Amino acid sequence: MKIGLIGNMNNNNFAMMRYFRDLGVDAHLLLYTNDGKDTLSHFSPESDTWEIEKWKPYIHQTDIPNAPIAALDFPFSWLMCIRAWIRYKIGRQETFVPAVSKHQVKCAYKGYDRLIASGITPATLVRIHKELDIFYPYSINVEFLYTGEFVKLVSSTSRFSTYIFNKIQKRQADGIRLASNTLNYEPGITEAALQSIGVNPVRLPTPIVYSGEKFPAASPNSLLANTEKLIEESSISLLHHARLLWKNNGQFTNEEWRSENKNSHWVIRAFSDFILARPNAKPRLFIIEYGPDIEATKELISQLGISKYVTWLPKMQRRELMWLLSRVSIGVGEFLDVPKMVWGGTGWETLASGKPFLQGFNFKQGAFEQIFDYPPPPMLPVRKQEDVFFHLLDMADNPNNLEQIGQEAKEWFNRNNGIGLAKQWLELLVKPN
Repeated sequence: MKIGLIGNMNNNNFAMMRYFRDLGVDAHLLLYTNDGKDTLSHFSPESDTWEIEKWKPYIHQTDIPNAPIAALDFPFSWLMCIRAWIRYKIGRQETFVPAVSKHQVKCAYKGYDRLIASGITPATLVRIHKELDIFYPYSINVEFLYTGEFVKLVSSTSRFSTYIFNKIQKRQADGIRLASNTLNYEPGITEAALQSIGVNPVRLPTPIVYSGEKFPAASPNSLLANTEKLIEESSISLLHHARLLWKNNGQFTNEEWRSENKNSHWVIRAFSDFILARPNAKPRLFIIEYGPDIEATKELISQLGISKYVTWLPKMQRRELMWLLSRVSIGVGEFLDVPKMVWGGTGWETLASGKPFLQGFNFKQGAFEQIFDYPPPPMLPVRKQEDVFFHLLDMADNPNNLEQIGQEAKEWFNRNNGIGLAKQWLELLVKPN
């Protein structure tokens, strides 16, 4: 059985490809044209492994973008293409993505017995009357369907834009409905979005972190060497490597913003309170320059007077992030104020690294286990900003607890994710439809 895994957002499919190949399956990664480019440059196979030569034979570049235009046929694709080219030339948009023909789509995905994808692929395959074997969303509310940014495009003031994006949205819904299996781990608004189009997803996460990776023992570069020195000099260290997103700036309604807002500022304010509460501590907060609210976060740090305790790091490759996570005390996730919201890639990376992680966790007592049939991971759950502060106090005052939570988190990951989870995905692919 030859499996094609389409797209590599969050390096999900590259991790899955490696697990499948470890299980003896002929799996291949099929990259979108914009995978690992521009703001997503850190989502590339090269960024996720120190053994890229081993995996290169199974990675293939396609002509298909993960963009709305891939869902459209002629003449609409060309009308949108011309419009986008003009907007790009006059500086009204940052990138330009050309149209793709049905022939290009057929050539990109032929020869595979099974296809797995996220992104725009469901809508793209509708064009050639082909179906996915597994679709899984990477966006809360499902990409190209009901995410806040895409809904705004659908409700554009331009009649042309409204018509085009409505057409794309309908095709995405049709393609997802046609998929043999839809997998989703987020039981809140993402599940509701899928159910609203008549799809009841299988509740399985995506094994996005490949645990068979071999990491160098010594600092692989000068940036990590300097960072490691700061970690060793600190009493407790935190790594925030999720997108910084906490300023609305009026672009979303309050209801829309609730499902977008990661409340990244909670950890900044709580960290400031912790410094005041433990003046003799030597904490260090590392923040990756990633997301739209970098400058707002820097301004907040300056206002709070804690700049000397904070180190900004450039956006880096996941293989480097995982190397750092193996050395810091705590990983920091996202704090969306949404019921039943499950962590994303930052959480899985932290769990796989055997570290406690601060993460928004809005489940009623016992609800997580009832939904997923196993208990939540050992973690530092957050429902409000004050929770972050109290967790920091507890971890600083009880280093043995910190060590134990991290160890149990890794054991939990090994039981409920990784290659064991890849086996469950494989079972779905081999069972009769």
